[in-house]
Amino acid sequence: MKTINLRWIYPHYRHDEFVEVSDEVWEAMRQAQREMNNYERRKINHRAWYSLDAYSWMENYALEHARSPEDILMEQEDSAAYLRLLAALPKALSRATPTQARRVYAYYISGITQTEISRREGVHSSKVTVAIHRGLNNMRRYGLPPLR
Repeated sequence: MKTINLRWIYPHYRHDEFVEVSDEVWEAMRQAQREMNNYERRKINHRAWYSLDAYSWMENYALEHARSPEDILMEQEDSAAYLRLLAALPKALSRATPTQARRVYAYYISGITQTEISRREGVHSSKVTVAIHRGLNNMRRYGLPPLR
């Protein structure tokens, strides 16, 4: 049997109140205290200085969903692959005709719709579609993966 002071556990106690508890209760209380201490450490570690009560999901997201080393490595590999693709893009675009290259660049890189490209260039939208399709085929011959 262990003796605990209820004033240490319950803040509304104004005076010392000693109670004997069984070993199982004592271990459960110690485990709860450890979990609260760990929670406070995670809050500091993850810099969760904002209100965790702002949204119902925010506390769990901030404290339980830290990026793993594997996630960080995967992001770095994706970023490196993207940079290699961007570096090869000008050479691949040189395989297409100037019109195809201009339209592929406008559609995939600048994010302009095919109808907007056709309106700007004063041609039918089917011409733009065909030029983009052929430009992509010419770029694939260079060895780049298809753009999506």
